[in-house]
Amino acid sequence: MIEIGLLGSFRVRRDGVDVTPSAPKLRQVLTLLVLNANALVSVDQLCAELWGECPPLSALTTLQTYIYQLRRKLRLATGQNGTPFGSCPPRECPALLTRVGGYELRLHDKKAVDAYRFEQLAEQGKEKYREGAEEAAARTLKEALSVWQGEALVDVAAGQRLSAWATQLEERRKSVLEQRFAIKLELGHHQTVLDDLFAAFRSYPTHEAFAGQLMRALHRSGRRPEALDVFRTLRTRLVDEIGLEPSAALQRLHQEVLADRSHAVRTPAPKPETPTRGRPAAGRAPSALAPAQLPADIGDFVGRSTELDQVAAYLGSHGTKGCGVRLVEVHGPPGVGKTAFAVHAAHRLRRHFPDGQLFMDLSAVGNGSAQLADVLAASLSSCGIPCEKLPTGLDELAQLFRSWTADRRILVVVDEVLAASQLRALMPGGSGCAVIATNRYRAHGLATGRKIVLCALSPDEALTLYGGADARHRDDDPDAVRELVRMCEGLPLVVRAVAGRLAARPGWSAGRLTARLSADPSLLLGLPAGTQSLLSTVESSYRHLAQPHRHLLHLMVRNGRVHWRLEEVAQLLPRSAGHVETLLEYLVDVHLVDEVVPPPAGPGAAARAEPVYTVPGLTRQALLLLHSHAGGEHDPARGHAPEGMVSLTKPVEPGRLPHTALRR
Repeated sequence: MIEIGLLGSFRVRRDGVDVTPSAPKLRQVLTLLVLNANALVSVDQLCAELWGECPPLSALTTLQTYIYQLRRKLRLATGQNGTPFGSCPPRECPALLTRVGGYELRLHDKKAVDAYRFEQLAEQGKEKYREGAEEAAARTLKEALSVWQGEALVDVAAGQRLSAWATQLEERRKSVLEQRFAIKLELGHHQTVLDDLFAAFRSYPTHEAFAGQLMRALHRSGRRPEALDVFRTLRTRLVDEIGLEPSAALQRLHQEVLADRSHAVRTPAPKPETPTRGRPAAGRAPSALAPAQLPADIGDFVGRSTELDQVAAYLGSHGTKGCGVRLVEVHGPPGVGKTAFAVHAAHRLRRHFPDGQLFMDLSAVGNGSAQLADVLAASLSSCGIPCEKLPTGLDELAQLFRSWTADRRILVVVDEVLAASQLRALMPGGSGCAVIATNRYRAHGLATGRKIVLCALSPDEALTLYGGADARHRDDDPDAVRELVRMCEGLPLVVRAVAGRLAARPGWSAGRLTARLSADPSLLLGLPAGTQSLLSTVESSYRHLAQPHRHLLHLMVRNGRVHWRLEEVAQLLPRSAGHVETLLEYLVDVHLVDEVVPPPAGPGAAARAEPVYTVPGLTRQALLLLHSHAGGEHDPARGHAPEGMVSLTKPVEPGRLPHTALRR
């Protein structure tokens, strides 16, 4: 059993023994993981919290050391040591899991963290108040406040994210405290709450709500002069410190106390409001709360007819009671068109989901510039729920989303999923709903639903796509066009990028561009198609790899060999490098390495067939270019890959390092 305290002095107890880390960085890492328990925390988010805008070159290695130390000190399971790839420890066992692109602290019971226990009690108190049980509500809110032992994260070094969390927790505490005072005053317990109100007014000397509640309690207790003195004290502080007069509501209360009006004695507390759940009321137009967020469909979409029919057959059937939410996960290598496929499929299915279509882009979550809770809150806001009525925690937002969708038929498209925990939080609650998710890795998603793996386009499909994207060059040399398209390896992103470059250069021919690309392969990798290039998409997959996978991948691509057998790959690594097949399986799962199992040569040969591994040509060139940008070749003697990996979130011109590279 583990217990974690954040509301006051930072403390961690494991099976009754204090195991609180003393190192400031360890406390930072653990606190950020705890506040995002059961959800992915990306490496970028952790590095930004620890080092801000200028992480050291050894940031990734140092972070891995912190994770190792936390696992050892807190006796947290990993689900990886000596067990098959992808296995997990029992659900009830606290674990610090390595995920694609980051880490996840898994807690079976989040009440082991005082901040979550406080939030749960606060919600219970508000619910009791809504039900009319004011006395029980006041007791529950008092119990919630008793969880606090001091200021939030008071002895944790806080970067930007933890500072925001600390502020949010303190604001939540004040809100619950204000609600408890309001209920006590409504019940007529003005004298019993006076001491607590005085303490709150001293702690928050410019908080108008506490001042107003204290004035009411004093007035009801027959202490009108003291009530007026509270107003004078508050006004002086506001004018001197902020340059503002008290609010109109507080000035009206001041006038009521001056006039000794009896109706000021009973001012009912505002009941907490909850968003309307379920389907729209009868007679209201369904479109009033029917979001339509899908990006524009692609007019010249080519191929994938079999896969599109599979999605339509599975998701187009109406959900029935007990069948659950239908989920399609779309996987595939970088540049294969996963997002375009998901959007095109969703547009074909719109008529089956009259209550709306949501599009959730998790790319900002993956690069650390946004939280998953922000994405979900934005979607709930688009569904008609006012922002001020939205909860702040991811779990509470997920519950609200499931409630809102419980009796609706909603189609949700989730793009750039990194971990199953992300997708789990965004799943709707109604059996009439469906989800299409694009995923950079093919394995270990949710156990339900269908999985579709997109392959490269056939040569004829690629030519068709090229002709549609660059109509003015249809009369170009057919052989040159075929060679140009062949160089794109059937990846729609690259085909569109090549066609776009020629469309922007009316005087160029396919032959001229082919010659340019042959002389400078990096030009093909960096050609943008919209906001992305193949180089940026490969980098996005690469930077979420753990160090052992990066190391093996680097050894394979710099060797120059095209096809690899397992024993040949094993020769690249020292004996202590771990299970080579497990490492290769993961690289196959993230579509940076292809696995081909040769057909059996004869009867009984199937069991002896060994897979052959290869890195696709363009992917290999992109990885080599990324390594050269990172600052030179890897030294096998050091036993780890370079840490100065660049970040290519935007298309990069050949020969230029992006400005987001780690500073040396």
